[in-house]
Parts: sequence; structure tokens; C-alpha cells
Amino acid sequence: MKSKYIRLLRPVAWITFLLPFSVGFGLGIKSNSHPFIIIYAFIAFITWMSFSFILNALADKHVDKFHDGRSKDMNLAYQSIVTGEITEKKALYLSIIFLFSSIIFAWLVNTLFFLLILIVDVVGYIYSMPPLRLKAKPVTDIICNTTAGGLIFIAGLSIGGENLYPLIILAVFVMTSIFYIPTVVTDFEFDKKAGIKTSAVYFSPKRLLQVMYPLTAFLVVIGLIILLTGNLELKLISLLIIIYTIPSTIVANLRLKGERLFIHENWILVPFILFSTVIIIYGILKVMGLFIPLN
Repeated sequence: MKSKYIRLLRPVAWITFLLPFSVGFGLGIKSNSHPFIIIYAFIAFITWMSFSFILNALADKHVDKFHDGRSKDMNLAYQSIVTGEITEKKALYLSIIFLFSSIIFAWLVNTLFFLLILIVDVVGYIYSMPPLRLKAKPVTDIICNTTAGGLIFIAGLSIGGENLYPLIILAVFVMTSIFYIPTVVTDFEFDKKAGIKTSAVYFSPKRLLQVMYPLTAFLVVIGLIILLTGNLELKLISLLIIIYTIPSTIVANLRLKGERLFIHENWILVPFILFSTVIIIYGILKVMGLFIPLN
């Protein structure tokens, strides 16, 4: 079994936010960017994720015990707070350490990056923790993740001080919404057992998944505009977004049987980590002066 700390932090699940962050990094970084600034930025990202996932684990202790491992990075019933291997008090101390670490390292990057990390830290708190606990309320659960995904993309851009084309930022916000919806639906049974009224519980899995269609159509329109007006980097990103999002939306809706969504977690995780890796390497090559930006 994985280490109790790995099961607490769930780093595999970070991939969903690593993608927008790495895309922002790859697009916004410049050849004159200092390597230490990049290192500080990624440490801030890692500590933000650690902080947010510990809070999520603390708040979801009584929900995770119902989980069976389906469509997740791990069986949440073996999450180390649920099993008692890590006490809630210790987890809380760890979350505070990660919180301050994310703020300190973000401050070392630049002011905009610091402000964005500070905001997503707040989003991570109000998403999981009472009294607001927005993840347990319809619509606000999606809004929180959409906000976090969009802002962490802008944070990635800001590492190189890039003020990018606004439409690609809008596209990332929309795409984050689209890909968060199936994760809410996969948790439907467990959230319903725990008495949590998420968007899937409130609207029903079928209706919520159908929202993906108009969002995808909107994303395609944004992507087509970028293809007509953006530089080569943006055109390639937009094309990949369109190519991946359309079949993902169709498959997610087709794989719903009754109120259960039968979709493997690797449908999202594998393409996300592959693309994140490629775009991070691209960004590093730009910094090293070994790759001319695709303008």
C-alpha cells in the first residue's frame, strides 16, 4: 500500500491542475527568466496542492469512507485520515505548513503570482472547509474548481511576466468546468450516501453531464477564434483543446448508465500528464534558449 502521506496528499490527482499551470508556464515563460524563479513557482504550486488536498481530506473524512476506488486516483476509503493512520490534528498542522510555504515561495516569484496563489489558497479553503464548504453545494462546487483552474493558469503565465491573449484564458476557465463535471458525477453515489448536495446530487448526473455539451460548443467557438487570430503557440493549444474536449464530452455522456458514470480515471489523467510533461519541457527549452518560441 502507498505511504500514508502519499494517500493523504494524493499527488496523482494534482495532474488535473498541473495541466493549466504547466500550459501557462510553457506559453508565458521567456528566455531571460531566472531558473530559481521557475523552481520557486513549482514549489508554490506543489505546496498549494498539498494544502488544498489535506483540507479536502479533513473535510471529507465521513464521505470518503463510502468510496470504492472507482474513477479516482485511489480508493478514498484508504485515505490515511479515514484509516486513522494520520490524526486530524497532525493533518491540520501539515496543512498550515504547506499554506505558509505556498505563500512564501509565491512571494519569491513576483507580485501577481503571489496574489494568485493567495487567492487559490483561499479558494482551496472555502471549497472544502466549513462554514462555507462550497464543494457540498450545487453550482459553487463547479465555480470553485473553475476559478482555481483558471487562476492557476494565469499564475503559470505570470512566471514569465506574460500578459497573454484573453481568449485563451477564457478557454481555460471553460475547459476546467467541462472536465470537472464528470468528477462530480463519479462521486454522486458516495456524496448522496453522505447527504452532501453537490451539483450532481442536486441536478442529477444526467442533467449535469448534458451541461458539458453547450460548454463544449462555447469552447469550440473560442478555439476557432483563436485559430483565426492567435499566434502559432495559441493555435496549437486551441487545436489540441478542441480535439480532446469534443470526444471527452461525448464519451462522458455515453458512459452514464442510470446514475453511475463508468469512465476510467486514466481517460483524463494520462492525456493530462503527457501534455503537461511536453509543455513543461517546451518551456524549459525556451528558457535555455534551445527552442525558438512558436510565434
